[in-house]
Amino acid sequence: MAAGAVRRGGRSLPDFLPPARRSETYKASVAVAVGLAGGTGAQLEARARDHNLLIGQALAKANDIFVTWRLSKEVLTLDRFKRDFATEGSKNDFIAYFRAKIIERHRKEKISDVTRKNHFSTFNALYAFRPSIPFNTLTTDFADEFDAYLKKYIKSLNTRWGRHKDVKTYLALARKDRMKFEDPYQDFKNRDEPGKWKALKPAELEKLEAYYKLCGPRTVHRRVLCKFLFSCSSSLRLGDLKQIGQCTIENYELTFKAQKTYSKTLREMMLPLTRKALRYLQDAQEEEEQTGFYNYTDQYSNRVLCAIGKTLDIESRLHHHAGRETFATEFMRRGGKLEVLQKLLDHAKITTTMKYVHVDNDMKRAAIDHLNALDEAA
Repeated sequence: MAAGAVRRGGRSLPDFLPPARRSETYKASVAVAVGLAGGTGAQLEARARDHNLLIGQALAKANDIFVTWRLSKEVLTLDRFKRDFATEGSKNDFIAYFRAKIIERHRKEKISDVTRKNHFSTFNALYAFRPSIPFNTLTTDFADEFDAYLKKYIKSLNTRWGRHKDVKTYLALARKDRMKFEDPYQDFKNRDEPGKWKALKPAELEKLEAYYKLCGPRTVHRRVLCKFLFSCSSSLRLGDLKQIGQCTIENYELTFKAQKTYSKTLREMMLPLTRKALRYLQDAQEEEEQTGFYNYTDQYSNRVLCAIGKTLDIESRLHHHAGRETFATEFMRRGGKLEVLQKLLDHAKITTTMKYVHVDNDMKRAAIDHLNALDEAA
């Protein structure tokens, strides 16, 4: 038995305090505590040592944070301290940093629920590639090796492009948070390809609009078409369509928080609506007696659109993503300006906007006819 240990019923009780600091009721208090906690004295001593070790590690971690910020000569706020304390290992390991940063950005509403889900998909792919990636192991070979890994499991070039884009985003954030490492994407070109979704032809769009009017209220085909045709008339993304019940409309202007944005935070955006677009939304609101569209799952809605396309002998592939493509192409067909379309589609780069515009032969002919008319009028 350890020197100075208390005995109870033949069992040794642990020494929690040195003799000089014990009160007259010390033995009785220890006996009661041991009884409540359960276990032998030796087990309680081991448990106490473990807890003290954890406390010591936490104090050392907190002290490291204080030292780091003091040396940086920047102000350490409570939020910054809590962030640094919660991201254990993130100062050394990119995987830990990636995960912690996703959670932090979502909590601060800098990314939407949809973006959080997509970023965690990239995180899971990165974690499967390497469960631990210390910052000092990030070399120019990393991007090529990660790309080779992705090619084994992801056929879509654009999906792989998105994975690399997400990784580069969090590497940029790590550099902003004063992490030091070599740029692993310095010599890597992240390639994508034109989207597979094509705009509907004017005649096809007219067919859908006519068929929509024939569909009975609250039928599956009318519900799915209502949301799709609204997208064709408004340019709204699928994610924003699902949240439209939380938007406000005044004087044909829709104000909403964009679910996918190049801004640092989810911001309010104003989108002017055409009268046609507003009529589709009003139809949905009146028929469903709710503020937005009736939402089926994405997969089911797309199957319904495909079935409608076959029924009407529509050649173009119907898919919810084709709605924005159709709006963009029709906007330019009717004489819209590309820089205005960029703002309507909420694109950071006009090169992205150009991918949404599909110039067909009729548009080329119309452009030449317009030039001929100008020449004849001169």
